[in-house]
Amino acid sequence: MIALAATTGVLATLGLITIARELRPAPPRLDAALARLQAVRLHPSEPVSRRGIGERVGGWLADHLARPAGMLAVPRTDLALLNRSVERFMLDKLALFLAGLLIPPITATLLLLVGAALPWTVPISAGLVLAVGLAFIPDLNLRSAARQRRKDFRYSFAAYLQLVVLEREAGAALNTALEGPVAIAHAWPFRRIAAALKRARQGQYPPWQALAELGNQIGVEDLVSLAHTAQIAGTEGAKIRDVLDAKITAMRHEASAATRAEANSRTTAMWVPTSLLMLGFVVLVGYPFFSRLLTTG
Repeated sequence: MIALAATTGVLATLGLITIARELRPAPPRLDAALARLQAVRLHPSEPVSRRGIGERVGGWLADHLARPAGMLAVPRTDLALLNRSVERFMLDKLALFLAGLLIPPITATLLLLVGAALPWTVPISAGLVLAVGLAFIPDLNLRSAARQRRKDFRYSFAAYLQLVVLEREAGAALNTALEGPVAIAHAWPFRRIAAALKRARQGQYPPWQALAELGNQIGVEDLVSLAHTAQIAGTEGAKIRDVLDAKITAMRHEASAATRAEANSRTTAMWVPTSLLMLGFVVLVGYPFFSRLLTTG
């Protein structure tokens, strides 16, 4: 009993120290400070959307608790890739954290009602551990979904570059070749590229810069590297075509290598259940024979 109380006390102390360290005021974000300095004038016809109480709570958490790195870092690139808001993400983490805090005390109360009392340190320490564990579930789900979505984007981007090369071979101008494929496609990667190119056209800056900004926003390095290479190569047709062909070839080789590596890992992982299945089959078939052999012997 003394060892259990000491262990729970140590766990509770470590949990409180970790929470206190993570809840220290974070340094101000540079982008948020610049946004406050450079106020954007809204168009009179654009209504100002009113945020609900949940979004306001999530925004407060993102402003005061989020960190650039560490346990409380917000994966903004993954959220931008999945078109999810930071406020909703932080609100989900808060809801799971509170659920983790409440489940052990409620369970201890129910046990107390049936006559099974627990030391008060047990539900407190278990609540802290469970709350911290549940609070990271949105991060794990977000990273998994973003990893798959980023892979899909890379496949679609390789197809988009191939269409751009075909447009250039047909004699289209560079801007027309870039905007032509996304004008007729309805998949979500093409819509993101179309929105980036539209911003570049309206802002009167090169389309490669818009693609680089999109790549930095959603965490796709292929967009950034292609944009930088294209800017260095210039806007001559032959050079741009060579850059696009080289990028398409590199992306296809990377995708093929990744697919083979994933297939090999899945094949290796199947050895364990397959071996257990074969062992069970051998035991099932051979048990009557060995059982009769041992009985007669």
